Amino acid sequence: MSSNIENKSKVISVGIADFPYTFLQSDIRDFTHQLFSDKRHDIDRMMRVFDNSMIEKRHFTQPAEWFYQPHTFVEKNGEYVKSACTLSIDAVRNCINSVGAEYNDFDHIIYISSTGIATPSIDAKIINELRLDPHLKRSPIWGLGCVGGAVGLSRALEYTAAFPRSGVLLIALEICSLSILRGDWSKSNIVAMALFSDGAAATFVAGSEHRLFNLKGINLIDSMSTTYYDSLDVMGWEIVDAGFKAIFSKDIPAIVRKYVQGNIIELLDKHSLSYKDLRHYVIHPGGKKVINAYEEALCLPQGALDHTKKVLREHGNMSSPTVLYVLKEFLDSGHYNRGDYGLISALGPGFSSEVILFQVA
Repeated sequence: MSSNIENKSKVISVGIADFPYTFLQSDIRDFTHQLFSDKRHDIDRMMRVFDNSMIEKRHFTQPAEWFYQPHTFVEKNGEYVKSACTLSIDAVRNCINSVGAEYNDFDHIIYISSTGIATPSIDAKIINELRLDPHLKRSPIWGLGCVGGAVGLSRALEYTAAFPRSGVLLIALEICSLSILRGDWSKSNIVAMALFSDGAAATFVAGSEHRLFNLKGINLIDSMSTTYYDSLDVMGWEIVDAGFKAIFSKDIPAIVRKYVQGNIIELLDKHSLSYKDLRHYVIHPGGKKVINAYEEALCLPQGALDHTKKVLREHGNMSSPTVLYVLKEFLDSGHYNRGDYGLISALGPGFSSEVILFQVA
């Protein structure tokens, strides 16, 4: 294994937002059962998806009573815009303050989101709210879903590698609870209600000549994006009158087992590394079956995905920010050594994967 740390781009901080409402998984299960008990004869069997999810609690932007009322797409999107700005700023402040950085330490915002529509995009609203440098570069990216946080890290790596004096603020925000459809008792909607939640994370990535580069963190070495042919219907949104309707296939764990290992090996080969060189895994928790598929496909030892499981247990699947929550858990744990190699991985619509090789600095 090579002992040289590659000085390209470094993640030095991850901050997450504080959400106003927390729900136990049992509470959401009871709400779903009440909502659809007269619509499906097999509702009791469908409730098993809640019991087998590994999730204990989730965080939403709205109180319980909000979900008992019908809302139009316009109303939901209005709530998205309002909450997205507030929560993103909360995550940004936590990210910046945790390392003593300043708002002028970054010159580029990458904004990731897929659960609402806003033009001007939310990053422009953040610039106005925080009175940031009006010359900040902005890269709002929509439609990446669960893979968004990892893709955002890849784009931040590329930018700071090209401009080593730069700093990038990556923000990933999703309000998945807005996709709860009271009039849809399909299996996919019930599964979505059992898994998805709201989340916001901000991550600071510094180039090798940035003033904060010598802070502790992880060096992002390289990444690989893959879009699998003939899999467009595996995951995404269907636009209906009431808003976004979740689409995801039961084939996702099988895709993990079939393809992800090969993608990782291909990335490692580029750097003359192998599986035995990897010490840490920062994996997006798509759900219990997806976690199990990663463990099987990569032959992971006991405890390798503890951070991933903890985030799923305490937050649910928040789509794009989730992998950044896992990254924060890893960084905060301190259970690593300088020079350790690790891997970040997430899956999303396309159907696609993103894998990133990193080394602890």
